[in-house]
Amino acid sequence: MSGTPQASLSIHRRIAPTVTPTSPRVLHLLANRASGQGAGADLEALAAALCAARGARLQMHPVATPRDLEEAAAAAERAALADGGVVVAAGGDGTIRSVAQVLTGSEVPLAVVPVGTFNFFARNHHIPEDPRAALALALDGEPRPVDLGEVNGHVFLINASLGLYARAIAEREQSTARFGRKRLVVIASTLMSFLKGHPAVKLEIEAGGHTRRLRTPMVFIGNNALQLRDVALDVAGCMQQGRLAVVVMRPVGTLGMLRMTLNGLMRMLGEEENLLSFCADSLVIRRRHWKMTVALDGELFRLATPLSIHRSTGALRLVQPTAAAPP
Repeated sequence: MSGTPQASLSIHRRIAPTVTPTSPRVLHLLANRASGQGAGADLEALAAALCAARGARLQMHPVATPRDLEEAAAAAERAALADGGVVVAAGGDGTIRSVAQVLTGSEVPLAVVPVGTFNFFARNHHIPEDPRAALALALDGEPRPVDLGEVNGHVFLINASLGLYARAIAEREQSTARFGRKRLVVIASTLMSFLKGHPAVKLEIEAGGHTRRLRTPMVFIGNNALQLRDVALDVAGCMQQGRLAVVVMRPVGTLGMLRMTLNGLMRMLGEEENLLSFCADSLVIRRRHWKMTVALDGELFRLATPLSIHRSTGALRLVQPTAAAPP
């Protein structure tokens, strides 16, 4: 799903009315049938059986297509505000991002049933990938605040990127539409996009009181320690500091891109000299063009420049295991 907003969005905290919580919880389930190769379609029956066994109430909010997701999420939030329930997003990271966009700043908790390809967000917060266990957690877990990234009012859970990585997302969607949303297809398509390269663009990046003017084929902003740890980048520790991880690629030729791709496969990107990386509380990216294509958790958006990027502390109430270790 993509967006073409004309102006930055504002996120305002919406305080829930005083509601005496029911016991057990009311679940408001949003199941994206397009996620997980149709796995979302099986969750309605599974959730209904589990809630019936536990004496809980289930309310479905139909999502026929990805375009319906944010409208259905808004309806689910209104219902949960009224009955003290929990909104449950079933799908991949892109689906969860769309629901989180609606619930950011709300007192309504979000529970997650991960049925996507990589499920970085769920794994980072110790949410089980087994659907039955994830639904049980939605009933029993503890809502706790989590931090999100934000670009011009649009949230991201895992990463925001522009340039080469954003183009790789677009080509990946073409490949998965043809060959299916399988992990191997996603990896192969991404590698091919990187090996083809991308022209460097002139950007101005302002962060921490310093301004860098540079040419780069890619900027990557991470908000997920698990994803960054998997490629052995030192900036994975930025999350522990409550900061964003920023990775900027220096212009490279074909051989340099091949070496970088191989280093990524071998989880040796921390030794890659063509990557500039640093932690940031916030940053501003400027370009002479008035709009840029930005990928947020695998979804493409055309956003007006400059891009104002920061980490929103405690912006989302996520249902997590009660004894979860820190991510």
